[in-house]
Amino acid sequence: MDYHQSMAGPKLPDFIIFLIYGGAIALSAIAAAGSGGDILEVSADGHEYAFSLSEDGFHSFDGPLGETVIEIRDGKARVVSSPCPNGICIKAGWSDTLCCLPNRVIAISSSEGEADAISG
Repeated sequence: MDYHQSMAGPKLPDFIIFLIYGGAIALSAIAAAGSGGDILEVSADGHEYAFSLSEDGFHSFDGPLGETVIEIRDGKARVVSSPCPNGICIKAGWSDTLCCLPNRVIAISSSEGEADAISG
């Protein structure tokens, strides 16, 4: 095999991983601007949920790949388990923004009464 043939350019999976990491970083930056919330808002495969960050517990959400479990403890949240192939969401640890894109689960902490959107 020729050296130049083995060094092909980026493949589609590399591009998808880049987009996932980029999206997670962007969401983290947005959440950091308004972090310190007391509510965890979760969007899971088209359904919306809200949980108090002052109530410790485990919450399960069904997505297209299976079940994603989020733990709330001491005012923080993390993904405990998820069926996604790379487990990036689990490795992220405790965060104000949790994102498991392959299983369509996104969670963001916010303050009670904080506006979701502004129209006008």
